[in-house]
Amino acid sequence: MTTDLTKGSPFKQILLFSIPYLIGILFQQFYNIADMVIVGRTLDINAYTAVGATGGLIWFASGAIQSLTVGFSAVTARYFGSQDEEKVKQSFASGIKLSAIISIPMTVLCMIFARPMLELLRTPADIIDRSYSYLIWIFAGLIATAMFNLLSNVIRSLGDSKTPLYFLIIACVINIILDFVFIVLCGMDTDGAGLATVLAQLISGLLCIGYIVKKQPRLHVSRRHFKTDRALNSLMLKIGVPMAFQNMVISIGGICIQFVTNGLGTVYVSSQATGTKIETFVTQPILSFGSAASVFVAQNYGAGKPSRVIEGSRQTLLITFSWCAIACAIMIPFGKLIVGLLTGSDVSPEIVDNAYRYIIVNTALSFVVAPLIVYKSVLQAIGRTVWPMISGFTEIIGRAGVALVVMYIVEKAILSGSASYTVMCFATPAAWIFGFLTVLPDYIVTARKLRKTPDSTELPENI
Repeated sequence: MTTDLTKGSPFKQILLFSIPYLIGILFQQFYNIADMVIVGRTLDINAYTAVGATGGLIWFASGAIQSLTVGFSAVTARYFGSQDEEKVKQSFASGIKLSAIISIPMTVLCMIFARPMLELLRTPADIIDRSYSYLIWIFAGLIATAMFNLLSNVIRSLGDSKTPLYFLIIACVINIILDFVFIVLCGMDTDGAGLATVLAQLISGLLCIGYIVKKQPRLHVSRRHFKTDRALNSLMLKIGVPMAFQNMVISIGGICIQFVTNGLGTVYVSSQATGTKIETFVTQPILSFGSAASVFVAQNYGAGKPSRVIEGSRQTLLITFSWCAIACAIMIPFGKLIVGLLTGSDVSPEIVDNAYRYIIVNTALSFVVAPLIVYKSVLQAIGRTVWPMISGFTEIIGRAGVALVVMYIVEKAILSGSASYTVMCFATPAAWIFGFLTVLPDYIVTARKLRKTPDSTELPENI
């Protein structure tokens, strides 16, 4: 099934297209959180903390691959919008080649440096071995991560956001089942959770392949489609690599936060890991709306309809602000209850309070990240990747700046550990503010150009 997003109400199309995307991302979060919850309930709180402490490094690697494949699929969406089926096939084949070329050496390097990176981050001695056991399996499966993300994003680029959702749900169920099989039945530790995650991703990738073979003739490629096309490869890398690099740069800011939090002790590591996981239920839907806007914009840009690009951007922003309001209405009164459901009744009340503090700060300020994500998604979809990439560096300034302040506070013993942790809770919102202020001028300039461009005009690679 495919959907032409170049016709009809932009609001309705973006909302309907993003709903399966949104559900899929929420399942993706259940998928990621399942490992923490299950090891915490079947093993102990240190196992729970050990898995949570790997979040920054996993985000650095797997997030980069995910962003890379989103960029590749944006090119495919553009050709689908212009009804160029041959280019759709060629771009898909190029995406396969480029993903393999990038993900294979990345897998090797991440596995080699997994332990040194944990040590560099000052991972507490009582959890570092278990963190490594989990992390090494996740890194070993980066190729499977690349396969699933490329295939699912390409399927979405043709307007089908439901099928990847079905496969993600299946993967989530398989991951949970395998967690119990490996940990409870086979007696494995955190490594069992890592292995379960990799196998679940591999299965979901294979399901995507089966679906493409049977149901998506537009993506049926032959040897000739893999022939090197320098112009096409250049376009895909021009969009995909800055998106991946931007994610890696942003994740460095997250790693800085992890570094400082690790120095505060295991209680704060557990608190921050819990708060971060729950906060993703607020921010990930915003990312899903941004991804939906990216496909919508790419198709309409390829079809030469700049007026729909502008209207789609405006409607997406309205949707994301509405979600932020809903998130505040849920998280502020019920945040502690949600923390308790995630961590279990045996967890320290201090961890619950700290995690709730993190959630409140980040949820209340989610109204800043909404326009940041929407504007970046729109700019990247039409090939304007420079300022979104620069925003990654400014976001580092925000996160790292707060982290340095906390390090100074701790070193000088100006505030208690709890107060220092509270300051750290503002690191991510600070990054959002810096990033938004960076992309806003470029979005304003681009929007003005698009408004002056009549429809039915062949648009350049980037306006």
